[in-house]
Amino acid sequence: MLLAIGAFISVIAFSIIGEMVVMGIGLVMMFVFGGIALVFEWAAYDNLICPNCGKRILKPLRESFTKENRASYLRIDKGETVECVHCGAKIETA
Repeated sequence: MLLAIGAFISVIAFSIIGEMVVMGIGLVMMFVFGGIALVFEWAAYDNLICPNCGKRILKPLRESFTKENRASYLRIDKGETVECVHCGAKIETA
């Protein structure tokens, strides 16, 4: 995602200068890197399924900015256990 943001900033910078070729390359890079980041986000979200009830453990981070949802994502990053919001099962993350 950082590469897509960097490509976006370079597109803005080169559009001010007026370099059309470099701006086109920056736009292509922005879409390619953004698409790759989107695929990785979908793959990561697909792995957040509860083994007990079969439902999603959390909402995607871009859809829910609640304190509890964010804390659960931080616990996953640290490799700690997470509780399913539907059935309450403790799920090990590694």
